[in-house]
Amino acid sequence: MSKEEKRLLLSRKKFITGTGVSLAGIALLGGAGTLLSGCAPEEPVNNDVAAPSYPFQYVKLDPERVAEIAYESYKAGNG
Repeated sequence: MSKEEKRLLLSRKKFITGTGVSLAGIALLGGAGTLLSGCAPEEPVNNDVAAPSYPFQYVKLDPERVAEIAYESYKAGNG
């Protein structure tokens, strides 16, 4: 192997160093998004909605009807 070929080869030390630097950069850039999201303007709060009264009234449900509604909702892509 000539001197030129040896110079072009990637050594284990260079590979591990490069990988570590890349991972550190990704970690720092990934965290930057969460820091910047704290600077976003606050969205207005909708206080027009009244809170439900407590205690909630108990309503007996028909298990077959509930199963039918759940099945149809799932088929429609709602979970």
